[in-house]
Amino acid sequence: MGGMGRFWILITLFVAACGSSKPSTPSTGSGGGTASITGRERIGWDQPASDADIIGTLRFAIYVDNVRNEMTGVSCSSTLGASGFPCSGQLPAMTSGPHTLQIAAFSGSEDAVNEGDRSGPLHVVVSAALLADSAPADEWQRLQPEPTRDGVRLHVDRVAEGLDRPADAAFAPDGRLFIAERGQVRVLSNGVLQDAAALSLPAEDTSQRVLSIAFDPDFQRTRFVFALQTIDSRDGPVVFLARYRELRGVLGQRAVLFQSVLDSGGDMSAVMRFGPDAKLYIVLGSEDSAGKVLRLNPDGTTPRDQPGSSPALAGGVGSAQGLTWDPRMPLLWIVDDDSTAGHLSGVSMSEPPVRAIARARTELPLGSRSIAFYTADAIPQFRNNAFVASAQGFILRLRFADDNPIKVVDSEQLLENQVGPIQVLVAGPDGAVYFCTNTAAGRLSITR
Repeated sequence: MGGMGRFWILITLFVAACGSSKPSTPSTGSGGGTASITGRERIGWDQPASDADIIGTLRFAIYVDNVRNEMTGVSCSSTLGASGFPCSGQLPAMTSGPHTLQIAAFSGSEDAVNEGDRSGPLHVVVSAALLADSAPADEWQRLQPEPTRDGVRLHVDRVAEGLDRPADAAFAPDGRLFIAERGQVRVLSNGVLQDAAALSLPAEDTSQRVLSIAFDPDFQRTRFVFALQTIDSRDGPVVFLARYRELRGVLGQRAVLFQSVLDSGGDMSAVMRFGPDAKLYIVLGSEDSAGKVLRLNPDGTTPRDQPGSSPALAGGVGSAQGLTWDPRMPLLWIVDDDSTAGHLSGVSMSEPPVRAIARARTELPLGSRSIAFYTADAIPQFRNNAFVASAQGFILRLRFADDNPIKVVDSEQLLENQVGPIQVLVAGPDGAVYFCTNTAAGRLSITR
């Protein structure tokens, strides 16, 4: 169907009714040609089976340009149609442009997947228009997210609009949310986005940007707010650590504490967080250079318990996107990406002389952004889960093994293709998860 209606591709899947043989190869029905879609539609197919009970034993994988994703939100009718049981599922997040889709049926456990061959290719073109910004406000009001796999029913609120490509956000101890945009820092207070910016960079120099923001652990006394900023120079992009003093929602009295010139070109990325040792941890890099992990005193100097005079602890990082400390153990989780995929790396610090020790590495979808752990009691099922923002239009929920806290055992996509690209994510003091799209801020909480 054309227009904005539901996009249906007919897939006929022949699956063995029982036994250990793998499901038969799916065959394409009316999937010829190329379809133009927005990326938010559901994909539909008819599933042949002798009875509806067999349908319940099957799961489905959708391959986007040969990258496998387990299909989510699958729903199958219990009434047999002309070609089988009508089923539909959510399309995974996709970038704008042409893509090739294939579907496969599978059964079994995660340790022993019994998957059939893929269907014939289905060609689609995802419109760039709806991927560029947030979904319209009226669409947010109608949102009714699917329950999570463990039955959590979520509610979405659009709490502010008018943002300009947020890069990071942090909550002040008094509950205000400071949002770092490309050229300024805005404050969300009591659900209202303040008209006056807390910090504005010179509009005539577009190379100046705010990349990350963090509050002094002793903020109530010092009123210090730290910002990672970048500016172009003759030697290349420069990232510098600036310290401001906050007074009545305004950041002033800037002091530049540290700076680093990027070795090569590319779009600069950097993110910082305070560690449990009250040191500043910074991950910086770009698309075209090898990134690094830095550890600094709050005054910008190198801690005395590190070897040598350099604050660098580790290298080999891609384009830095997210950073958080694990509340369960002193482990630093880093989200970075390259041209092919995102990565989640767990790093611990040794006893002095302090060195970074790699503990875990998990592949993430391309477009992964900021990360936060959920530690509140408002949603018990989410406690100690990690949440990753995705520019592909969803929040990725990660769960870890009970007996191995660095092993990711399950992932789930929330708000998939519902609010637009999600760039920033932070856990709120009220037990909600706050997120920012390119132009709006949202709040994800439990339905009461």
